[in-house]
Amino acid sequence: MPHTNDVMTKKSDRLRFYAICGIVAPIFFWFMVIIESLLRPGYSQYYNFVSDLGVGHLSILQNINFVVFGILTIGLAIGLNNGLPSPKTRTLKAGIWFVILFAIGVLLAGVFPESYLWAIPHNIVSATAFVAIIAAQLFIWQGLKDKDRTMWGRYATYSLISGLLSLILVILLKVAMLYGFYPGLSQRAFLIVSWIWIGVTGIKLYTSTQK
Repeated sequence: MPHTNDVMTKKSDRLRFYAICGIVAPIFFWFMVIIESLLRPGYSQYYNFVSDLGVGHLSILQNINFVVFGILTIGLAIGLNNGLPSPKTRTLKAGIWFVILFAIGVLLAGVFPESYLWAIPHNIVSATAFVAIIAAQLFIWQGLKDKDRTMWGRYATYSLISGLLSLILVILLKVAMLYGFYPGLSQRAFLIVSWIWIGVTGIKLYTSTQK
């Protein structure tokens, strides 16, 4: 029979691995976006969407970037399923599933770039990912808000604030798209807030293994 301490150590090691997936995912993603933007003549941070990097010159880099980010975020979701407080309410479980749905949506955005079938599949999976990450933040807040305040309370409050801010920013993005008012910049504002939440969630999960 394995020693209890050995089992706990292995569990902590797995959680740390999944947590690191969440920490690395947004850092790697934005590093790649910055590099790709610099390599793309005429690309505008103000008017072009991130997905525009997935078409044309060196497009494979961004499409791989989407796929890698999605895989890493699925890893984070697995960590959340094992690392969040138990017993988990249906709300908290739904939040984890929304993280997975978000990750799959981003991953498929790389599989189906804007150049495929008039961008219809790309737009569908992207919109699904946007809705899912907002829902994930709010559902996880709801599921955690009555849990141990010393460990998860502040994170729950942060998830609420980030989720509401993401909701506001996605509405502003829609307005920017309708009126052509810096749509690329508006999209980045939404993505940065949501992607930071992924990274912070990874950090929180990692620190929870140190308790």
